Amino acid sequence: MKTRPDLDALIRRHRQLDNLMVGTNRKRFLSDWNCDNPLLDQVLGPELASLSHDGLSRESYIYFDTEESLLNSICSFHHQFEALSLSHSNVVAGPGSSSFLAAFAIWLRRSGYTEAYYIPPLYHTFYFLLESLDINLTPVSTLHAYEAEFSMNLPPRNTVLLMCDPVWYAGKAIPAAQVAAIADWQRATKSLVFVDGSFQYMKWSYARNEATAMLDPELTFRLVCPAKTLAVPFYRFAYLLHPSSTHPDLVFLYESMVGGASASDLAFAHRALKVLTGDGNLERVMPESFKR
Repeated sequence: MKTRPDLDALIRRHRQLDNLMVGTNRKRFLSDWNCDNPLLDQVLGPELASLSHDGLSRESYIYFDTEESLLNSICSFHHQFEALSLSHSNVVAGPGSSSFLAAFAIWLRRSGYTEAYYIPPLYHTFYFLLESLDINLTPVSTLHAYEAEFSMNLPPRNTVLLMCDPVWYAGKAIPAAQVAAIADWQRATKSLVFVDGSFQYMKWSYARNEATAMLDPELTFRLVCPAKTLAVPFYRFAYLLHPSSTHPDLVFLYESMVGGASASDLAFAHRALKVLTGDGNLERVMPESFKR
């Protein structure tokens, strides 16, 4: 008679191995998918074999979470423009924003949440993911946050609030006064807030700060997508700011779901952060109409 394997113990051991591999004394795990390939140049051919990726091994997976210089750039960006003091444990980065919507939805369900409140609208993919996981959604208003008669019916208890800022199809951000009211409610109830900020930092004034930065970083998940910000969706790069207490579970969940990234996406991620921080010389070539 076959017995059911102890899956919880198996997952714990894999997490222990993962922590060991990416710990302070990082080691290389040799296996059939991560090894020395003596036929690498022949497999890639002359076109791909000649490409340089700044010393990255072409025989290994790439995980953004192990790229310390990239994580440093993300933290520096938010410190420079929003005075946020973030550490690596507040950031998980990867290829594309949709995967972070999925990762957060799964994290929410695995954390025991079966309901959430939201400011309409949410991106349709987010609705689909949350509904698929049987998370009940309740709007706190019938209006968009930027409409003149907007008001919120926020519950007076600890819960989760979801919102999209800015609303992608309207090009309108949630007004700072409304974000301030959410921040006050968050402090009073210790509630989690998720901000789908996939289109943040796109202001034509070239401003590099967002109202949602006033929310408590240790109670807030904020999705940022530099690929959308810079209008270069050909490459995939996004990151999720999150409470440090959730980092181990969130990174393991995300990387278990998405796997590794591509070298070209990592190269773009480094370039995107240079442009966003002003080190990419973009202002020198921007039309004056974009600087108004």
